[in-house]
Amino acid sequence: MMFRQLMFLLFCGLGIACMPAVTQAAAPVEGKDYSVLKAPVADAPAVVEFFSFYCPPCAAFSSRFHVSQAVDKILPSGEKVVKYHVSSMGPMGPELTEAWSVAKVLGVEDKVELPLFVAVQINRSIKTEGTIRQVFIDAGISARDYDAAKNSMAVRALTARQQEAAKAYGVTGTPSFFVNGKYLVNNSAIQPFSEQDYAKGFAKIVGELLQMQG
Repeated sequence: MMFRQLMFLLFCGLGIACMPAVTQAAAPVEGKDYSVLKAPVADAPAVVEFFSFYCPPCAAFSSRFHVSQAVDKILPSGEKVVKYHVSSMGPMGPELTEAWSVAKVLGVEDKVELPLFVAVQINRSIKTEGTIRQVFIDAGISARDYDAAKNSMAVRALTARQQEAAKAYGVTGTPSFFVNGKYLVNNSAIQPFSEQDYAKGFAKIVGELLQMQG
């Protein structure tokens, strides 16, 4: 039921299925496929994704196109996309950033990501910190574990890191994928033959950017 409820917003915002069928260029082109940050981020992870639970295209990237999972597959063994929540969107943005920190510290991102998207965008039930907490409990995380994590130094530190990262990268919209602290992928540049090819095309651009020098 939850998945069916989310379908309406997954078909909104991106319009990827309506894109013309063209072949992706052999190498990404600056100004078309990606842009270069004016101030590169030092010591950056290979790939950082910024998202918001208030962002319909972010829900599509996560639950319909599985973009992060496709990028994970082209990263070296043991590496994954570093996924940060943006606090600047929506009335509960900072609290949801903290919630994402809780999810990461507890290792339950896969359990709560879709329910949080549904709670924010479909049910519109996220009004207080207590309603966020209830989403975790409904997903099978004990109240004790949630409360302990929320009040931990690890969560406070990770929440601050997410907020500082958004500033360092100059995030102006979501979803945003940054590569090597230098390059921002242009989401609309990927024009697949089919909807299923979007994540593959996206990962291909990321892979090419990872190999770029300078």
